[in-house]
Amino acid sequence: MKHALPAGLCSLALLMPTGVALASPGSEAIDSYCSTCHQADNGSQNWSRISQQRKTPEGWDMTVARMQIMHGLELPSEARRNIVKFLADTRGLAPEESAPQRELIERRLNRIESSDHPEMQAMCGRCHTVGRSELQRRDLDEWEHLVHFHVGQFQTTEYQAMARDRDWFGIALDEISPWLAETQGLESDAWEAWQQAETISPEGDWQLWGHWPGEGDFYADVVIAAAEGEDAYALTLEGAFTNGRELSGEGHAIVYTGYEWRASLSLNGRDFKQVLDLSEERPSGRIFDDHDEALGMMVELSPRDAAEPGLAASLPASLKAGARSRLVLLGHGLAEGDVDLGEGVTVRRVVERSDSRLVLDVEASSDLTPGWLPVRVGDQHHEQLLAGYHSVDRLEVSPPLGVARIGNDKTPPVSGVFTALGYLGEGENAIPLGQVPVRWSVAPWDEIAERDEDAKFAGVLDAATGIFSPAGAGPNPLRQYNANSVGNLRVTASVVGQEAMQDEAQLIVTVQRWNNPPLR
Repeated sequence: MKHALPAGLCSLALLMPTGVALASPGSEAIDSYCSTCHQADNGSQNWSRISQQRKTPEGWDMTVARMQIMHGLELPSEARRNIVKFLADTRGLAPEESAPQRELIERRLNRIESSDHPEMQAMCGRCHTVGRSELQRRDLDEWEHLVHFHVGQFQTTEYQAMARDRDWFGIALDEISPWLAETQGLESDAWEAWQQAETISPEGDWQLWGHWPGEGDFYADVVIAAAEGEDAYALTLEGAFTNGRELSGEGHAIVYTGYEWRASLSLNGRDFKQVLDLSEERPSGRIFDDHDEALGMMVELSPRDAAEPGLAASLPASLKAGARSRLVLLGHGLAEGDVDLGEGVTVRRVVERSDSRLVLDVEASSDLTPGWLPVRVGDQHHEQLLAGYHSVDRLEVSPPLGVARIGNDKTPPVSGVFTALGYLGEGENAIPLGQVPVRWSVAPWDEIAERDEDAKFAGVLDAATGIFSPAGAGPNPLRQYNANSVGNLRVTASVVGQEAMQDEAQLIVTVQRWNNPPLR
């Protein structure tokens, strides 16, 4: 089951061969603004260079921006939006093709890349992410055109680090281009199948949940309604954090390629962007701060009415022995029946109950047996949804290597955001406990960082939340040589009440990014 276009309104542009697709505002805009350089093929909706590529919505938007910046294309904002929408719909990526690089699309930038080709990191990844290359599909001629463009537009390409020690141009043409054409060619079975797939509207009632760094676990009812424009939607959100604090918001969204949801949201008065993959029955993705992409939260959604009865999520994911907690169970068919959380867990009060949500005041006994707790609500039960524990056996800080950036009003800082996940047991059978209470601390990473007092100058780590706020940009007169307030730091999480249980990560605090495209 896929969620995208309104039921019965499956896009004809997706289902018909490109050459006979119906005219649209996007194709008309390409004819008006692009066909001077990109020749149309005898009145069909094929254009030279354009029709030999497929990209994400962000990829097409970057292409249009490059035409404006480098070639002087004058393009009204509405025409730009129409062009990107049309190209993403008719020359996009199938869910299977974009899946390996969802982290890049969702702006989860603290990740360590790898590639199946041993030369990709040196050849392409030294200037931009390898993922940016892997979110494109081209035929061989177009991949070769891209190599020529790089050398012609960026004349120092062959003389930079990791290029001048090899025949960069020769390797790019003779090795990289053929490999990309074979592994990321224009035609694919996945894209062919997706163009023929039935798509279903996201309109309706949903429930959403996730963890907001610094704020806590949250859940919300989301209502999505059609808005003016092709595949455009408005949404409202009403919910709460598990501590009872209210959460509300609204926003507007557009769906590209039948499944790529892009939204602008206001949540509790703060501006966010939202990226979702609607191709599965339970959509998922990320919400991130409009001004600081590091401040974000992974979320899942489930339709409130259409799903089969069952338990979908528990907030939190674990209960500590001897502690009293507020527990939120999400799913379907939860309105009736007895609630049983297993021996050792007492339900003191039902705070809220509906078909899709159960909010409970619970207490775990001090002699609780560690492990999975059998959760049962009426006829619904789940054996691996909620865990109980006395102590944490393993702690894992994420990301293991983070990057924060100093900033100012013109180039806002980028925070460092860390989470600590606990586990019961070791190895493959370890039981995930989710977020566990920890205290955070920061120290110099090495002797050089200690000598330069990086922990003093680079910024401040919140001991309760794991959020690092970088210092301001610009020369710092208090540092040797008036250096910037950059640093190389060690971030450590210690379990509250179990301080010997720790894990750590490295945090690089560096200078601003001056070029911030949607796909890095």
